Amino acid sequence: MSNPQPFELVGRLFGRERIKRLGIFLDAGGFPYAPETFAGIYVLACLILSIILSLMLIILVPLKASIYKISLAVLAPLVVATPYFVPILAIVLAFISVFAIVGVITYAIIRMAADSRRNKVDEVLPDFLMLAAANVRAGMTVDQALWYAAKPEFGLLSVEVQVVARRTFGGEPFDKAIDHLSTHFNSKFVRRTVVLIKQGLSSGGRIAEILERTAQDVRNMQIIKKDIAASLLMYIIFLVFAASIGAPFLFSVSAKLIALLSSVFAQLPDTSSMATMAGSSFIKPQPPVISSEQFMIFVVLSTIVTAICSGLMIGVIMRGNRMEGVRYIPLMLLASAVVFLVISTLLDTFLTGMGGGAI
Repeated sequence: MSNPQPFELVGRLFGRERIKRLGIFLDAGGFPYAPETFAGIYVLACLILSIILSLMLIILVPLKASIYKISLAVLAPLVVATPYFVPILAIVLAFISVFAIVGVITYAIIRMAADSRRNKVDEVLPDFLMLAAANVRAGMTVDQALWYAAKPEFGLLSVEVQVVARRTFGGEPFDKAIDHLSTHFNSKFVRRTVVLIKQGLSSGGRIAEILERTAQDVRNMQIIKKDIAASLLMYIIFLVFAASIGAPFLFSVSAKLIALLSSVFAQLPDTSSMATMAGSSFIKPQPPVISSEQFMIFVVLSTIVTAICSGLMIGVIMRGNRMEGVRYIPLMLLASAVVFLVISTLLDTFLTGMGGGAI
């Protein structure tokens, strides 16, 4: 037995059950990596990135961030008592942030790959089952029927079915070998088909009829999903418009309005003393409560949250799975940024033409 690699030793710290679930998740996404090795690479990558981020926080943040100064004022007793408090806090925060961000990105990538494989398999599954049922009616056993039905046009499904057939021909029981399909495709249709085939073999049922009825059920479910997505098309259009056009347009106008008012109030003379002398202090024009910089932070955060929520809802509407909408989030963020910049440029040009100058 070969000695385990360093990555495997680190990955085994997660426990056997977690590593087993991670292995099933990787198989569903089509990633040919040992789960222990993948977990070890993930942990070491997070450590390296967190060290780099903590060094950036220690070196760069104290130079210009007011949040850092406020934190030092609040945590002053700890900073005085422990000189290394700030570096340790930066390392801890950096590791937690990197661990969470890298984990979310990794999960999204694997999940999107698994969903893509599932969609491709679900699309060809009815035709594959009908061909396998025809082979069974021709007198073949179930494993032979699946083997001869694995045509190249069925893509990923044919590849995995051939793996099942090779295991069966190698002496592995068919009811165990066919479980390979359930773990390598995150598809409820595939899992249901595997369960029905196993139950039919154990009870001596009509396998050909089971395969045909399963194929018809899968095809009917696909038609129903397409009809639902078509009927909800207006909701998708509304979400895309609101997240990519409407919100950036309103944010751009609001930002220019805040900048314009701030500029106007900055040029007004101080009338507080005159109002007090006149005894009419009830009318006091006030500048905007928030600055342009603070509003831009709000705009960025709101745009990101809106794009994420809209993308997830689009995934639920179109595919019944929120992770299907993750691929639309970058596109909506890009569209929002383009609309915001275009509207801001047009407003600057308009205000300049009116003689007010660019804001």
